[in-house]
Order: sequence, then C-alpha cells, then structure tokens
Amino acid sequence: MVKPSTLLVLDEPTNHLDIPSKEMLEEAITEYKGTVITVSHDRYFIKQIVNRVVEVKDCKLQNYAGDYNYYLEKNLDARERELEREAEIEEKAPKVKAKSKMSKAEKEARKKQKMQAFQQAKAKSKGTKNAKRWN
Repeated sequence: MVKPSTLLVLDEPTNHLDIPSKEMLEEAITEYKGTVITVSHDRYFIKQIVNRVVEVKDCKLQNYAGDYNYYLEKNLDARERELEREAEIEEKAPKVKAKSKMSKAEKEARKKQKMQAFQQAKAKSKGTKNAKRWN
C-alpha cells in the first residue's frame, strides 16, 4: 500500500461524471506514469487517453499499437459500426434552422410554440403547488 502502483484497472470510469470531472480524470490518467487498462463506451474519453487498443473478440486478443483512430483505420468492422452510430445520431438530431435563416413566419411560429410550452409548464407547476398545499 505504501509503494506507488504501476497499474490501474478502470471499468467505465466516466459513468455519472459531469464534463469538468471527466476532464480532470483525463488529465490525471494522461499524467499517470504507469499502465492504465480501461473499459469504456465513452468514445470521446477513449480518444483522449488511449495510445493502444486491445480488442477482445471471439476469445481472442487483437493488439492495435496506436490510438482509437488508428484502431478504426485498421479494423473495418469497427469503422463501419462507428459510421453507423454517427449516422444514427445525425438522423435523430432535430433539424433546426439557424434563426437568421428563418422566415418571419417561421420565427413567429417558433416564438408561439415556446410561449405555449412555457404557459403549459407554468400551469402544471402551479397546479402541483396548490395540490400540495391542500394535502
């Protein structure tokens, strides 16, 4: 316990961390002098800290002596999955025009939608507050 360790094993270390905490963790791992073995689904985090990828597939280990981008370049299946994920995220993202490119009617409609949503939320919270008072 007194000797500094030379190996860290981390399983999903970024789960439930906010962005500043993730950044501090990335910095700490980067400055760490020993070996870090980490399992993570956070691809941004992986891209920041990894300098070697070991893929475990069908009970076999495949070593990629490079960062995550190198791994994607060399592994066609992984690259294809990454592209599919990116396309799926893009597809799900709301298609919103920049305010400057909206017509006057679109701006008014958007403003009206926001006002209605605000009024509904306000009415709902007011009803909840009053219900709590009488119970």
